[in-house]
Amino acid sequence: MKILVDLNHPVDVNFFKNAIKLWSTQHGCQVDISLQPRGKLVAILGSELPGYRYTSMGTFQKTMARKLLMHAWRFPQFLNHVRRGRYDVVTSFGGIVVSHATWLLRKPSVIFDDDIEYGIGYWPYKPFATRLLLPAQIPASGQNIMRYKGFKELAYLHPNYFRPDQGALAEYGLEPSGYVFVREVSKVSGNYAHLETGGLAGVCARVRERGLRVVLSLEDKSLSDQFSPHCTILQEPVKDIYSLMHFARLTISSGDTMARESCLAGTPVIYTGGRFMSVNTELTRKGIFFEPDPGHPTMDLVNMIIEQNAKEKTRQVLQQALSSEWEDTTRVIVSNVLEAGQKSQSARGKHGKPG
Repeated sequence: MKILVDLNHPVDVNFFKNAIKLWSTQHGCQVDISLQPRGKLVAILGSELPGYRYTSMGTFQKTMARKLLMHAWRFPQFLNHVRRGRYDVVTSFGGIVVSHATWLLRKPSVIFDDDIEYGIGYWPYKPFATRLLLPAQIPASGQNIMRYKGFKELAYLHPNYFRPDQGALAEYGLEPSGYVFVREVSKVSGNYAHLETGGLAGVCARVRERGLRVVLSLEDKSLSDQFSPHCTILQEPVKDIYSLMHFARLTISSGDTMARESCLAGTPVIYTGGRFMSVNTELTRKGIFFEPDPGHPTMDLVNMIIEQNAKEKTRQVLQQALSSEWEDTTRVIVSNVLEAGQKSQSARGKHGKPG
């Protein structure tokens, strides 16, 4: 079976990496990778999947107009790439280019998503995806929609793949629970254009006043001067960023992905991105994922998490949910893509058509 995986965001590497290894080693599939470079995506791919070759098409753009032009420019390249490659199935996380190219070529697509609230990134491709996989807590419906119990982040943070390593702290001179992990996303992401530039700098300063160190993942490095007096700023790609999240006392993140990553790695989270996302509701209900409001500003939540030992509660909640509620997302990825590819092969064989 020939599988094409299209990557458009650095976190896509982590989402698919374990599935790619399993398809290649256990199922005898040929797995090709296409990508649109963004941030440290290529560097992360080289670190996580050394030896895997890729085809690069397009570049990341910051403004909406340029994003649309880039989609229009990348689409025919991707269409030709899929046609020449004779793939049995194409998969991605989100992706208007994948859905429309495979629809035109009558190839199956298996697309994963968890952010239907970002409508401009969801509704244009939804009708064209062959199979759309969403976490069960997301209220969406359609003949092509399938659900799984869990989160995209459990494709790489499930205990089957993630083992926290305290040795990751040594490089930064950190002690377990002696620091706060902070993520500040860039405004160039369309779904975070509303954020105040450097909005978490003041929070970092107040955390330091509590005697805790701050480890910062800063997407827009041009803001470094605002944060450097208070923070240790990470330089990506970080060798074991999830262990840094795991051993933190708490995480404060303006980005939703790292907020869930920290939560699922074992650390209570304050999400400051200001977006309602249905995928987060289960973590909120379990009392390990918090969002500030006028009655509960960020520092009040920081103090509450520390004083009520929410770190221990998070550990207990995860242990219970992972043992009896949530699925291994990598297994969901592997099985759904294989099933779609096998149906494609069977249909071709029945009609005597080449790939």
